[in-house]
Amino acid sequence: MRIAFALLLCLSSCLSLAQNYKIHDFDLPYKNPYTNRDSMVYEVGDNVKLTYYKPKFTDIFVNFGRDMRDFGHVITRKESLPWIAGIAGSTALLVPLDRKALNANHDFMDAVGIDGGKKYGKTLSIGGTDILEVPDNLNTFLYMLGEGLPSILIGSGFYIKGMTSKDYRALQTANQLMEEFLSMGVTCQLIKHTTGRQSPWRAESGTGRWDLFPNQKDYMKNVSNYDAFPSGHMATMMCTVTILSSNYPEYKLIKPIGYGIMGAVGLAMMHNEVHWLSDYPLAIGIGYAMGKIISQRGRRVEYKNIKYSKFINKVSVYPSYYSSKSFGVKFVYHI
Repeated sequence: MRIAFALLLCLSSCLSLAQNYKIHDFDLPYKNPYTNRDSMVYEVGDNVKLTYYKPKFTDIFVNFGRDMRDFGHVITRKESLPWIAGIAGSTALLVPLDRKALNANHDFMDAVGIDGGKKYGKTLSIGGTDILEVPDNLNTFLYMLGEGLPSILIGSGFYIKGMTSKDYRALQTANQLMEEFLSMGVTCQLIKHTTGRQSPWRAESGTGRWDLFPNQKDYMKNVSNYDAFPSGHMATMMCTVTILSSNYPEYKLIKPIGYGIMGAVGLAMMHNEVHWLSDYPLAIGIGYAMGKIISQRGRRVEYKNIKYSKFINKVSVYPSYYSSKSFGVKFVYHI
């Protein structure tokens, strides 16, 4: 009983006394194109009202052009300059360390018994058609998580939920997860086809060759010699986590679980020498920006005026231990 109560106190320290949210969307120069559609209102926490408009399947393709337009707006506005500088600076700092980071990661993964080879076992087939290779070790399973299948499965789940319960938020989320494959795919491929960075397993030494604006025929004949930067896997995962957490801000575990999976996949991709560590900062930045752009279209965010919310949000609850046999609760007001 004492242990259960102590765990409850620890959990309470992670929760605020009121569920108030601030959704940080980009200020984009467009009008919501869906305001004439049927809509549903969702009360989120104590202070947020989300209005979701009924989506159409064709929105996935129509919004692709808008995504590219708005991505260009986001990366060229002055508010983004510190973030762009941070991404560029961290990438520049990591590139000279890539080989050491790769070797250190190999040592760590080997020490915990994770085989770095990409190995597959049985193949799942339907009607004689192969649809999925089943991973045969943990590293391959983690790598597969970054290939987009989880996003497809999650999107399918939201679509089924939305259709069976007439839930516009779930349907918008499903549409957005499909939309990300178009927008993220084109964005990352454009950069890959421009930077031409060599994958680690192809680099005999150093940190890989960069071949800016490579011959596209050579690129297509020998893709792994040119397509390491940035990581499309990492960008897609970041975009997925951002879309889910933006549409469902009340589920606070989406981010820590999503970021944890991203970290594990990132280590796995270095272990099988598909990516360098410096391939990740830009990928994460692209995924976050595109995820915010995609998720804020198709909804309207409104805040309710709650007078006590500012006070309540400054109050935290912590477990307090006085001795091995006694403990209590500490209330802290953050000035």
